[in-house]
Amino acid sequence: MIEFFSYCRLQTGCLVFLLYIGFLMVKGSEKDSNRNIFSDLLYCCGELCVVFDAITAWSVNKVGYVSMTANYVFHGIFYVLLEAELWFMYFYFRSIVNRLPKSLAEKILFIVLALGIAIATLVTMPQVKIVEGKTTNYSYGTPVFIVFSLVPVFLFFIAVFGGGYVRRADPVKKLTFSSCFVAVTFFTVLQLVFPESLVTSLNVSLMITAVALNNENPMFHKLERVMRKYEMEKNYYDRLDEIEQKQAIIRHDEKHYLAAIGGLCAEGKTEEIEKLLKVMNIELQKNTPRKYVRNRIANALLNEKENFAIKQNVRINYQVEPEVDLDAFEEIDIIAMFGNLIDNAVRAEKEWQESHGILPENSEVSIKLFETEGNFIMLVVENHFSRVDIKNGKLVSTKELPSEHGIGLFNVRLLCEKYGGIFDMDMDEDIFISSICLPKEKI
Repeated sequence: MIEFFSYCRLQTGCLVFLLYIGFLMVKGSEKDSNRNIFSDLLYCCGELCVVFDAITAWSVNKVGYVSMTANYVFHGIFYVLLEAELWFMYFYFRSIVNRLPKSLAEKILFIVLALGIAIATLVTMPQVKIVEGKTTNYSYGTPVFIVFSLVPVFLFFIAVFGGGYVRRADPVKKLTFSSCFVAVTFFTVLQLVFPESLVTSLNVSLMITAVALNNENPMFHKLERVMRKYEMEKNYYDRLDEIEQKQAIIRHDEKHYLAAIGGLCAEGKTEEIEKLLKVMNIELQKNTPRKYVRNRIANALLNEKENFAIKQNVRINYQVEPEVDLDAFEEIDIIAMFGNLIDNAVRAEKEWQESHGILPENSEVSIKLFETEGNFIMLVVENHFSRVDIKNGKLVSTKELPSEHGIGLFNVRLLCEKYGGIFDMDMDEDIFISSICLPKEKI
């Protein structure tokens, strides 16, 4: 046994590391109902890859004890597992941007392609040669080149489907993905140029680490949710500080307004007085935080989105029941669901105004939040739109990167399903309507 570990020290270390990641994933997965199946397959397949990498590292150095037939079997399983790992990584990135193959023909194409590569690898297994190196024996031959030549191909297609996602990710995720992919490329080249290095397990471990740090490990996912909530609260309280400063300026200027109003009264200029009062009222409304609902985070979100709309020169008409009860829902989910729909509505309204030459005061985004008699929470968002369509239940927009729109709405739909609710989209002439219906008690 000691001799076995002497040939696979690196693989043993990688296996212990991956088992620890797996422990964290299992420990934190009890309350996570939206796990990505490809991240789970990637992890399980990766563990097996490391195990068979260790077995082959031992078997090539024990040729006198382990037959070549056994070596062919071990290597064949190892190479097919590596190919499966690349496929799972590829489909993981397609899944997180909601671009998985949908048509039967496309699915069959990928199955045939994967089977064809695996069969080609297994058929050429007799061409595997055991080479005696300076420090250890290693395997070489056509199957090795087939597997490792797939790495740059898959990295290219992963970059095509996941590049936009990585560019939009926060700095930590961006650094994680970029550094892991650079390292995978480096170790792949190193393995091909110096086959004696036997660093394949490092590649597998890096891919799994990159995915685990991208939310699929619930422990990291929980941390990110806390950070997003903290950021929302910070933005809200920063906004309160900004409002307080502006209100101090308004209070300071009140005497000038009052003096001006007094002068206008003496001159009997009522129209000018009305205009001045209107200006004062607008300034006060713009710089006064409103209490929409009892839920602290939802109230912060609605105030923040109103501020966002003002900066976009878009009016929001809130019709909110103050006593609506949102305590049954996780605060971070409220931010994701409500925030996505309001952001999309404000942007669409802005685009519609610009494309039709409509003045901001002549259009608005309508947002209704209320509780029905049947114990359901309803959020209905209505906005004007231009050149948008719904196909197969998916929103198609004119954005430069249309998939960005779909990701947000896809997440809204998943969160609604988490609570047993319904997410719906509809159009009425030039009005786009998105609605969320959530039961107060999870179904």
